Amino acid sequence: MTTEIQAPTTIPGGSFVTGPVGPDGIFTPEQLTAEHRSIRDAVGAFVEREVEPRLERVEAKDWAAHRELLERMGGDGFLGVDVPETYGGAGLDRVTSVVVNAAMAAAGGFAVTYAAHTGIGTLPLVFFGTDEQKRRYLPGLAAGTTVGAYALTEPSAGSDAMAIRTKATRQADGSWRLDGSKQFITNAGFADLFTIYAKVDGEHFSAFLVERSTPGLVVGPEEDKLGLHGSSPCPVTLEGAVVPADNLLGEAGKGHRVAFNVLNVGRFKLAAACLGGMRPAIGIATRYAAERSAFGRRIIDFPLIGAKLAGMAARTYAVESAVYRIAGLLEARLAAAEDATSPDAMRAALEEYAIECSLAKVLASEELGAIVDELVQIHGGYGYIEAYPAARFYRDARIHRIWEGTNEINRLLVPGTLLKRAMTGRLDVLGPASRAQDALLGGDLPSFEGRLASERAAVASLRTVTLLLAGAAAQRYGTSLEDEQELLAGLADLAIELFTTERVVERALAAVASGAGGDGGPHADLASLIVAERVAAAEARAKQLAGRVAEGDDARTLVAGIRRLLRTDPIDQVAISRRIAAAVSERAGYPLS
Repeated sequence: MTTEIQAPTTIPGGSFVTGPVGPDGIFTPEQLTAEHRSIRDAVGAFVEREVEPRLERVEAKDWAAHRELLERMGGDGFLGVDVPETYGGAGLDRVTSVVVNAAMAAAGGFAVTYAAHTGIGTLPLVFFGTDEQKRRYLPGLAAGTTVGAYALTEPSAGSDAMAIRTKATRQADGSWRLDGSKQFITNAGFADLFTIYAKVDGEHFSAFLVERSTPGLVVGPEEDKLGLHGSSPCPVTLEGAVVPADNLLGEAGKGHRVAFNVLNVGRFKLAAACLGGMRPAIGIATRYAAERSAFGRRIIDFPLIGAKLAGMAARTYAVESAVYRIAGLLEARLAAAEDATSPDAMRAALEEYAIECSLAKVLASEELGAIVDELVQIHGGYGYIEAYPAARFYRDARIHRIWEGTNEINRLLVPGTLLKRAMTGRLDVLGPASRAQDALLGGDLPSFEGRLASERAAVASLRTVTLLLAGAAAQRYGTSLEDEQELLAGLADLAIELFTTERVVERALAAVASGAGGDGGPHADLASLIVAERVAAAEARAKQLAGRVAEGDDARTLVAGIRRLLRTDPIDQVAISRRIAAAVSERAGYPLS
């Protein structure tokens, strides 16, 4: 199956900061094909039919139940979405991968088992394995008869992956001896195949395929966790574990290419998984609010509860728009590649959109956190009781801001990667930043006509402010900018707000153009609410950053320019929120298909 993108042009990663990219490569959930929807429904039916009756076993760490479910999913073809057909997979597109990951979110701890297996457990082989390695392991991974795990983190090396201490020593017969310790390895309790990272001679970062039966590989006890009780993170110890020479994955000393490319796709898939948890949370909150009464009224009829439901819907719309946009970008780049099915093409696409993958991970994990917080609040005291689903949703969501690189690390990656690309001439950031400086106090403000005109203008102004502050930061701090972590994180926040607001406006305009709901219906309302709230937040953040990149009169001038650029006409956010809440109530959940 292939995804139809409006134009298979390749848009440079990070270019959303430098200027509008137009409609090329845009993909929205409304463009899902009948096949995509059929797969989504089939996965949802699988979770309802197979996982939910076993959920008690799954959450009780019954690993036989996890393996049984994986084999059933493999038999249905759901484990091989990203695996080429040559090696027993389905070889489907990136949009299908998003659809399946989102649909699995309702599966509790088993969703983590699935995600770790099909993502970081399988993709290192897909991207970097030799033909022989792929033929040996991928068919079993796609079928679910072999379970995969990914062992990078160590007790003293989490986000700083290059600081690992596990050693690989070449033996006389060409084999490799591995010694060291790994921590928090998902699926370790029952995995058959580990991708393990070690430093050859204590120096050259490399990746190895290690089977569970390897003498010297010892899996430790399960961790007692805050949430996701039905997942299996364990420590793994390597004490003289010897693997064959041909179990080196990729090249010796080039393991960072394996790790970082897999982390890019892991972040993107995690954003999709977070998205998958949002719709069920809205549905649960809406049904509870419709059934619960207080002061003689259903609580869903109270405006403040309605505002919470509307906010949950808006956060979901924002993440949904961003995630599917990135899926469209990836698919467009692959469609333009000479061989779209080659691992090299996929690696290149993921590396190109590393910035977008990082910001999507931050956006989705934090918005899911806000949504499940509201889910608990709408339930009141019952939200704190384990017999109700809100408590599990709340506990399970917290980890997403930590794994696949903490949100702090991912925030630093966004501006850091942008600036590196600017310095190497790969992306022209400095030119647009210079023009933003010229527009600080003079010239006309952006102006558009038609539906969502003011929202489009706000997005254009937010881009100018982001460029203005990025340029000022680079000019003031130069090579020492990497030490200004608070400033870099603030610039990342502006980039996230820019990417998000532009995506929701694009999507809403597409809905308006298609005649959905006459004038865009809930799409236009959701976009207006999101832009109003996020531009206001961005203005406050930008003013804060101005005091770090400038002083005295220069800082005052900068703040005045920010205020001028981000000044927007007031809208009745209460009326918009109430319309969204009414749509949520009518649909008993998220107001869009």
